[in-house]
Amino acid sequence: MKNNKTKELLLTTATDLFMEQGYDATGIRDILGASGVSTGSFYHFFDSKEAIFEAVVERYMQGYSERIGAIFVNDELSFAKRVDLFFEEFQRTVGDYYNKLQATNIHAAMRLILHEKTIELIYPYIVKMLDSGLEKKQIKYKLAIGSRELAAVLLKGIEGLIAVTGLPDVSEERLVMLKKRIWEYTNLLIDIKY
Repeated sequence: MKNNKTKELLLTTATDLFMEQGYDATGIRDILGASGVSTGSFYHFFDSKEAIFEAVVERYMQGYSERIGAIFVNDELSFAKRVDLFFEEFQRTVGDYYNKLQATNIHAAMRLILHEKTIELIYPYIVKMLDSGLEKKQIKYKLAIGSRELAAVLLKGIEGLIAVTGLPDVSEERLVMLKKRIWEYTNLLIDIKY
């Protein structure tokens, strides 16, 4: 039990420091000093600064996928409203993940792994949202495919649109344009009743 508390303390402290100071300005000594945890305990859980950062980002992305999931599976909202709320959450996440955590400073391979994990976590929620939209007759597919396939097509297309937008150095104007392009792309695949 003490091990779990120590690990949680390290993660919470590291998250706070990475958010306040950024990745580059935060060292293992900073985390140890702020948490009061010994060097040996740190290395029991994490073998490097990059390893604890990866755990912080993974935990952050897990929370993000849960927030997105809560939006996507809320059947009381229209399909269009759920997509709009997704964009709001996406904008907040871009600010936190890229700007506050300075995630661009981590190794590209690790960013790719975390990105894939996020997609993997979000995918089932999108399938559920599509199924719900069909059932409630809020949407109609333009392709003769099922929800699982359409969710994959949507995600891959949206990934491409996000990639060409140039995250993380994205202005508010470019986020508005990204939202417009994602809506246009979605409307190519789905008829949405507003």
